[in-house]
Amino acid sequence: MIIDAKTIVITLILVVLAFALGLRMVRAFALSIAQENHDANKALDAEEEEKRIKRERDADTAAATAFAKVEPLLSTTTASAIRDTPGKTSLQHNNNSNNNNSNNNRRREIVRRM
Repeated sequence: MIIDAKTIVITLILVVLAFALGLRMVRAFALSIAQENHDANKALDAEEEEKRIKRERDADTAAATAFAKVEPLLSTTTASAIRDTPGKTSLQHNNNSNNNNSNNNRRREIVRRM
């Protein structure tokens, strides 16, 4: 085997070409894996989003149903509470409820500061 400059140059060119070809193959393989992974992640995210929307819709329906059952009681309770308060007009009753609300707000503010 003769080792001269021509042989070394040809060998280096072949090695560089083989390296470039191998690098392209590895990059193409890695790209295909990344694309498959991305597609799988998108599918999982879409499935989770669909489940979340379904749970939210079910919760909204349950809340609306519960409120529909309680709403008649609320209006009846409020009317009977105003009517059953002895010696107070509805205006006085509303003032008392406003005072209670302001007291509750003060209590909440104190708790927040703690």
